[in-house]
Amino acid sequence: MLTIVACSADGKLDETVTKERLPELLKAPGGIVWVDLSGPIGDEAAFLKSTFHVHPLAIEDCESRRHHPKIDDFGTHLFILTHGVHPESSAREFKSRQLSAFLGQNFLLTCHREASRSVQATLESVRRNPRLMSEGPGMILYRVLDYQVDLYLPLMETLQRRIEEIEKECLEASTSAILQDVFDLRKALVRLRRFSGHQREILLRLSRREFPLIDDKTAVYLRDVFDHLVRITDLADSSRELVAGALEAHLSIVSNRTNEIMRVLTVITTLFIPLTFIAGIYGMNFDMPEFHWKFGYLFAYALMVVVGVGMYLVFRRRGIFKRR
Repeated sequence: MLTIVACSADGKLDETVTKERLPELLKAPGGIVWVDLSGPIGDEAAFLKSTFHVHPLAIEDCESRRHHPKIDDFGTHLFILTHGVHPESSAREFKSRQLSAFLGQNFLLTCHREASRSVQATLESVRRNPRLMSEGPGMILYRVLDYQVDLYLPLMETLQRRIEEIEKECLEASTSAILQDVFDLRKALVRLRRFSGHQREILLRLSRREFPLIDDKTAVYLRDVFDHLVRITDLADSSRELVAGALEAHLSIVSNRTNEIMRVLTVITTLFIPLTFIAGIYGMNFDMPEFHWKFGYLFAYALMVVVGVGMYLVFRRRGIFKRR
């Protein structure tokens, strides 16, 4: 679906513009055009090349479903590819939606396969306040990126709450389900950190005005988005450290419980070794003097009891039965 929003030099908003009128509006002095393409580019690729003179390699990146965030300067326009948070993202899996933007002197072209919440929110803001459109395509891009980055914060809060829950579960249970949760959470954090890190570098370059298409006013606002991304990447890094600590604590608890079980089994085995030895001696198929005693069986039982109690007292004196 193609959405076209045009703003004339006098600040009037027009959403009835057709594709055929775009070349005329792009040449008009003082006008601003924002074109949003939602869905596969498909047949619109030729239209984009002829109308906005976008580079074929940038079109190819737009059509790619999986591409790292990037920024390219093609002279007449900038190509910016970012990733926003997918509504289905959770603590188990981080999903993203790819958003491509072409920034020109008097136009902004946004492309996305799925519905973009940041684009929709910016479009509603422009409709409520047409003055935002007259500030230039760079400011429209800023608002799209600002909405996109703000959507990362609720996800980070969800991830941090899940980390706290996992830390409590590690102390209460030792099931393999906790390990699966930890690995899923760590995988989501790694992916989120990778995308936010790339986008942070993009915003840094934009806020430093490395590109002539970014003016001083836009650079100041983009620096604010950059600060938000720095915060997100820092939170992602600290969360990864907390997850690693939770995993180490879980493995340590499991190891201590295993050692405790092995210690108890070892003590029991050690207690029964001499008793088994005594039973083995008197269980041999030989005629022994004790067999002719009136209290021979009682003697064997008493010997076992005395040896067992003696070993127990020795172990207790050495602190073997104390909890560690």
